[in-house]
Amino acid sequence: MIFNTKGLRVFVYNELIDMRCGFEKLSHFARDKMKQRLDQGHLYLFFGKNRKRLKALYFDGTGLVLVAKRIERGQFMSLLELDQNEISISDLKLIFHGSVIKKPSLERSLYSDALGVSGLPKGLITNFKYERENPTTY
Repeated sequence: MIFNTKGLRVFVYNELIDMRCGFEKLSHFARDKMKQRLDQGHLYLFFGKNRKRLKALYFDGTGLVLVAKRIERGQFMSLLELDQNEISISDLKLIFHGSVIKKPSLERSLYSDALGVSGLPKGLITNFKYERENPTTY
């Protein structure tokens, strides 16, 4: 990544945008609609309407940096799948590579008595799963 990741926070704009938007329009979205200060050095991520492009706006200390990415195969994840306004640096890297980020799901089972699981309320087993779909094959 070209960003200094120490202390970097990544905010996601919660509406799809027209990818013809440049510095002025994107900074307007970050400043006025997201209520953020651009000079704090955080990164603002914007998804395009057709999910083939995304843009990131970042203040590096001397000025705004605008990064645009067009994915060649597949699509970027949908904003409906991303239900948070702030993501981690590792999530940003995954999104940039075309992965889909999903929140951990909570599975419950009523078979704890049969399995002999201790330390949990009777009749409850909790399994956490981190789901990630990656269209890229290695």
